Amino acid sequence: MKKTITILALALTTQAFSQLSVTRNRFNQFSFEAEYGLTYTRNPTQTSFKHSGIGFRYMANEYWGVKFDYAHDRIDDNGTPGTGSILDRASVQAVYNIGRVLNFRELTNSTVGLLLHSGVGYTRLNPFEERDYDNIGNFIIGGTVQLYINDSFALRGDLSGILNFRQQNSFYSEYNGTYTGKMLNASIGLTYYLGRNKNRADWW
Repeated sequence: MKKTITILALALTTQAFSQLSVTRNRFNQFSFEAEYGLTYTRNPTQTSFKHSGIGFRYMANEYWGVKFDYAHDRIDDNGTPGTGSILDRASVQAVYNIGRVLNFRELTNSTVGLLLHSGVGYTRLNPFEERDYDNIGNFIIGGTVQLYINDSFALRGDLSGILNFRQQNSFYSEYNGTYTGKMLNASIGLTYYLGRNKNRADWW
């Protein structure tokens, strides 16, 4: 019985690695992302063009993937220097290539793509007028439209909503007690695909 289980386990493992090898031979699975854009917050309402972010993404296949990202936001209270706050966020998110499901590949001749992403993360809020950092857990959800440039690059536009749980300092440096902070990031940037294969997971 043990020998049978061992043989089955080895067979399944071999098959899994074989399928992974085939996937790798079809297209590159890794990419690097960079963006710059707008930060919009509620409670209170603030708007700042000081959002930047980077990310590293792995696509297991042409539909599903995971990405790790970092974002930096600086919010000036009514544009006044020395007021407001700085936010640094790191998150892990699942990525779904909904553009492939919607047949964007054929409809746009593989020039336009659409990705959905969602996950959880950690934000450190540094209020300018306080000494203590605010350590916040968050939930993020968003969508990314991509425009094919060449085999290595794609132009990307992203819209993401973030909920900050148990936020204590407000975005303009006042202590408000525990509440849920709301943010919206709208950005534009580039995706750079890593690897030597001609095909990319987003466009395959």
